Amino acid sequence: MFIADAHCDTLASIALWGNDPQKCTVTAERMKAGGVGLQTFAMFTALRNPQATCYQDGVKMAAAIDRLGVPIFTGRLPDEAPDYPAGVISIEGGEMLEGKMEHLEEFYASTGVRLIALTWNYENEIGYPGRRGPSLGLKPFGLELLKEMDKKGIYADVSHLNDPGFWDIVNHMDLPPIASHSNVRTLCENTRNLNDDQIKAVIEKKGFIGINFYNAFLVKDRPATLEDVFAHIDYIAQMGGIDVLGFGSDFDGIDEWPDGLEHPGEFPNLITLLRNHGYSEENIAAIAGGNLWRLLKKADAMR
Repeated sequence: MFIADAHCDTLASIALWGNDPQKCTVTAERMKAGGVGLQTFAMFTALRNPQATCYQDGVKMAAAIDRLGVPIFTGRLPDEAPDYPAGVISIEGGEMLEGKMEHLEEFYASTGVRLIALTWNYENEIGYPGRRGPSLGLKPFGLELLKEMDKKGIYADVSHLNDPGFWDIVNHMDLPPIASHSNVRTLCENTRNLNDDQIKAVIEKKGFIGINFYNAFLVKDRPATLEDVFAHIDYIAQMGGIDVLGFGSDFDGIDEWPDGLEHPGEFPNLITLLRNHGYSEENIAAIAGGNLWRLLKKADAMR
């Protein structure tokens, strides 16, 4: 079964934090063991390096892509989903663009970026974060950026964005919203998670929600379990969201995860759980990777 993951921080771990690629959570070997055919590697910068700007960190990560140990699709995607470990690139935190369209052009050309999380946890030239951000929509550059992303087939990733920014994407962008690594706010109160109205909008727009494996986004005040991951999946499925569901592990960016879901090699545990709860093979295949692949292929035709 083809499995795809919409978000990990492995590229930053290697390029910015100096970690050995073979000691990261996501490796080619673990992807192969878990049946993961496609991993979205985020170019993420959290301003940890006082000697570099976010843009400079982005350039450094783009130059380190070949250290990931898997082929990265920077141009057109293959006709069929890969049956071997491969990857695509996203940007986590639009501050990397520094408010300049030419930086978007540069990263598009060098990495084939497929999605851009417009904010991380800080205000930038595009908009405001969900975490301690004001109740304001996207800035003028942000609205202009959405138009260019539509033209290039680049999805807007809302996982760190504030609620007004989310609705700006719904109302001003042709491509549907993607939440690459967010969960259900009703089940776990956190601005990083989506409320019911947002989930409904993603379903109506035929977008994507990648369930995050981070303990704090799954449950409060106790260790998360595989059943908690299932609860978030099932909640969205019961809202009619089978066709927008997927995985957004956040591997290499989190320090707490459910037992039995510690690295890509353990994805089969989650697939087995879905089977045990009576999900059909067709629905499991959609959640496991089919939904994300379909959206990437849709945007690929616009590139």
